[in-house]
Amino acid sequence: MACGQVKLQPQSEKQLSRINRSKDTLRDKILHVLSGAPIPMDVENVRIKSGLKNWESTKALLLELVVEGIISGQKTTKSWVFWVDHTDTRLSIAGRNHA
Repeated sequence: MACGQVKLQPQSEKQLSRINRSKDTLRDKILHVLSGAPIPMDVENVRIKSGLKNWESTKALLLELVVEGIISGQKTTKSWVFWVDHTDTRLSIAGRNHA
């Protein structure tokens, strides 16, 4: 094993898998909320409508989705706003249609 690498034990791998599934569920909730929004939404509105608890986590997930090109986002003078381009075919992710 190379220096700096850590071998995960089966329990750790299960825990990481659970974390990734949880993150995917949160992303699905966010995509569902944004896909139904008639206008761009700010972080707080996305957080409330998707049932997430933490503002920073919501913002981080939204920015990840922007970087991945799944949603659009724009920095405003106050904060960020996010929206879904309903003509974009990338909303059908892993067999889940969010449009």
